[in-house]
Amino acid sequence: MKLEAVVALVLALLLAIPASAAAWEPTKPIEFVVPAGTGGGADQMARLIAGIAEKHRLSPRPLIVVNKSG
Repeated sequence: MKLEAVVALVLALLLAIPASAAAWEPTKPIEFVVPAGTGGGADQMARLIAGIAEKHRLSPRPLIVVNKSG
């Protein structure tokens, strides 16, 4: 009886592995929120990072820089 329970548990865990191993990908464009005004150092750094991500195709969706000051 105990062996059957262990076998059932192992089989249940093996069936759950493929579902948890699936890669997640975003469905909408990614917003990179910068808490500063346009043209500052933080904005320039965020745009540099977005450019590198696009150049090397690090994300399947575009990375959009959004400035929200205040």
